[in-house]
Amino acid sequence: MKMKAKAKAAKNKSNPKAKEAETSYTNPLNVDVLREDFIVIGTYPSVKDESKEAAIASLSESASKIDPSHFAAFVDEMTGVPEIDIWRFIFYLKKVFSQVSSLPWFNMLKTSPLSDVPLSYIPKSVYETAADWINKLPSVSHWKFVTWALDRLLIDWAAHAKGEEQPFIIYQVATLVELAMVLRANPDSLTGLLPMLRWRPMYHGEDKLPLIVWMMSHAFQQDLPAALYSWAVNLLPLAVVSNKCCYSSQSIHLILQFVEMRILSSNPEARAVLLNEPVRHGERLIPPRSFEILVRLTFPPRVEEATTERFQAIYPLLKEVALAQDTSADALKQIFTFSLRLAGEEGNPALASEATAIAFSVLTQNVDCFKQWDVLYKEHLEASVALLKKLVDEWEYHAPKLLSSSPTDTLTVEHAMNSFRMKNEIAITEGVANLSVYKEADKSCKLISTRLTPGSGGRNIMDLNKSNPAKIDPSDLKLVEDKSNAEEIEKAILSLSEAAKKMDPSPLAAYLDQVLDDDWYIPAKQMLKLIHYYGIQLSQVSFQWVKMFQDYPLSKLIHVPLSLIPKPVYEKTVDFINVLPFETILPGVVLWASDFILTEWPRVVVKVEQDKSKVAAFVVLAMVLRTRPDALTLVLPELRESPTYQGQDKLPVIIWMMAQASQGDLCAGLYSWVRNLLPLVANNKDYSSSQSTHLILQFVEMILSSNPEARAVLLNGAVRHGEWLIPPCPFEMLVRLTFPARVEEATTERFQAIYPLLKEVALAPDTSADALKQIFTFSLKLAGQKGNPALANEATAIAISVLTRNVDCFKQWDVLYKENLEASVALLNKLVDEWEHHSLKLLSSSSSVKHAMNSFRMKTGTSITEGVDSFLYEEAHRSCKLISRRLSGVSRRHLRRKALTQMHLHVDFQ
Repeated sequence: MKMKAKAKAAKNKSNPKAKEAETSYTNPLNVDVLREDFIVIGTYPSVKDESKEAAIASLSESASKIDPSHFAAFVDEMTGVPEIDIWRFIFYLKKVFSQVSSLPWFNMLKTSPLSDVPLSYIPKSVYETAADWINKLPSVSHWKFVTWALDRLLIDWAAHAKGEEQPFIIYQVATLVELAMVLRANPDSLTGLLPMLRWRPMYHGEDKLPLIVWMMSHAFQQDLPAALYSWAVNLLPLAVVSNKCCYSSQSIHLILQFVEMRILSSNPEARAVLLNEPVRHGERLIPPRSFEILVRLTFPPRVEEATTERFQAIYPLLKEVALAQDTSADALKQIFTFSLRLAGEEGNPALASEATAIAFSVLTQNVDCFKQWDVLYKEHLEASVALLKKLVDEWEYHAPKLLSSSPTDTLTVEHAMNSFRMKNEIAITEGVANLSVYKEADKSCKLISTRLTPGSGGRNIMDLNKSNPAKIDPSDLKLVEDKSNAEEIEKAILSLSEAAKKMDPSPLAAYLDQVLDDDWYIPAKQMLKLIHYYGIQLSQVSFQWVKMFQDYPLSKLIHVPLSLIPKPVYEKTVDFINVLPFETILPGVVLWASDFILTEWPRVVVKVEQDKSKVAAFVVLAMVLRTRPDALTLVLPELRESPTYQGQDKLPVIIWMMAQASQGDLCAGLYSWVRNLLPLVANNKDYSSSQSTHLILQFVEMILSSNPEARAVLLNGAVRHGEWLIPPCPFEMLVRLTFPARVEEATTERFQAIYPLLKEVALAPDTSADALKQIFTFSLKLAGQKGNPALANEATAIAISVLTRNVDCFKQWDVLYKENLEASVALLNKLVDEWEHHSLKLLSSSSSVKHAMNSFRMKTGTSITEGVDSFLYEEAHRSCKLISRRLSGVSRRHLRRKALTQMHLHVDFQ
């Protein structure tokens, strides 16, 4: 080899152009040295084949004969027609390299990536002239040429492998050289083709892999992020063993060598470069699916020493890139989903441990992943237990991240723990097969719940539930118009307060511990004994139920009776309630106790003295609702449908119950208001009185104004246990009530005051595609209603908002178009008028918008021809045409800008 190098050097001394090329164009990776390294380390078979060395020497000799000035003159004579000029260049190169053998290249690429061949042998000035010309061509010409060249080379090499005649053999070397130049000068020429290389079977197979790796090496020589993305999405999946395909160790070596040499070790700044740009053009360099493949290959069930060690060597940096700070919420949710699944796989502790660590990292990066965990909890129970244990064990380290300055983050974690505990309690009560796992999970959940602290107050979250409500101010009784009623209410409150003060928490605690031991197998009996205990302690209290609920202001009523109960007594009782199984007992207690208050006798006969039990039921019901708000949400259908709870006279009690639940959980309060109270104002004439409407509005006003963090809390919990706080149907009611045909000044103003925040919740970012379609349907219907311009304008604005959020709604619009023609015209006009504001969102999915506009124009054209509503259809036609033109115009401008940008690209080979 050294003799040949000396011969080559001697030859170049007699050839000044070749000498200039040798000195001016420094090869960043010396091919001869690289080849010798392969022989030493034994990773590849020896490539010391005489025919291959002869081919490279022949290529080098032919390239050195290119006269740069002659080549520049040839380029200047290009016609300006890309297709013709590309062919002229091929013919020029064919003539230059006519003496170079075409046969060895296929075998050479199989044994070495040759990432610097042929460009390392092309004089620099020749390449730069070619690159300048290439970058002046339109992008589409680059893509077409790369596809054409790849197809021709593969056809020739397939024929060569079969011993058949190669139809394009005379152009093979010229095609390789021009392909290398185009890829190096314009890397996007390959980036845009990566999906095609993944999806089309004609590019699959070990025989095609060497050429594709060679192309990637040339295209992304100086663009590490693009190189890593191409490797992650196109090459890494090939390393996975599947039923359909299993690549050989030689191919796996080629795939690993590309990421090792061309990306991670080619630049000392590789880590900084990749972490500085983990997202490019909206795409993750290592998408979640590729990251999962990487994790599996790094921690396989059966270690293949050489391959596994190489994956383990590159894994830490690639993991950093996959989990970089710019990772989107959706990507983190996908990563959490697969890591939780892998954490539960048996028989591979190394994989399970790493997956648990990844899941934990993702949870602390974005607490919204706790919502995703809630969805997956039961399906991946064992992995969830491992994750909960890790959270408990490493609490001191991770608490600052979980309990950030935002109270909503803490609430998200708290809601997840409460949801887990609810699932655990149901499973434990039902005695499921994996009972011990649920019990273990429940211990961790309880421990985490006790450690959680709100961002500002610093109190334990359990203390937050146990905090004493605001004390009753006797001056509030001045608001009661009937003085005799005021006196009776005051006496009742004072008697309850005095009786409660006498309660000693120590005997209560001892009694409840005894109840838990004696009646552990009958939770319902445990609850009845609690009520019985309170009945005895409060036996001297006489309560004026109806008068108090009718006359006492809601803002103070919600604090009765809990503001009168001593805090230690309240805390002991709440601890007891928290121990009881949730779903099997507490919702039943809510209905049972509310029957006590609303009727003379409950429907379930309980053998305790009525006078004692009534006050006790009232007190315990308030505690249950404050402590476990979901006990109310589960019985909302019963409260909505059963005749027992209907009528204006029952409304104050129902609202009092909802107010108790909302004190512990604002989302539970709004959830209840939307489903049970809002429809009463919208649809039920029995509740049309101003007093009932006032009470219903007062309750939601309290929810929205009672907490400075109300907006953040409600938007963060817009979805509750898989259900929307404000589903599309109630949202429609809200819109109609806020923009009525006949304004009732006081009521309408109050709806208008609460509407903006409730609208935000209804249209929260997490709103599903189905919900958005339902919202679009009703808003389009309302936008076309006559005689109420305010409603029509608001409905149009909602429809536009939904369209720009989810372009799938354009398909829904297409279905409803003719049925809602006037509204559609208004919507189209608004899109035209506000184009600058909405264009960026619409252009992100311009194909869907274009399809809808074309469909509208087709319908419009047919109707105009038939003379049906011709004026409206003509107006719609004009708007559709204008929108289509703007979409096409922006697309063309985007392509022109991209082409102009590419003209200024310069590849530095120094």
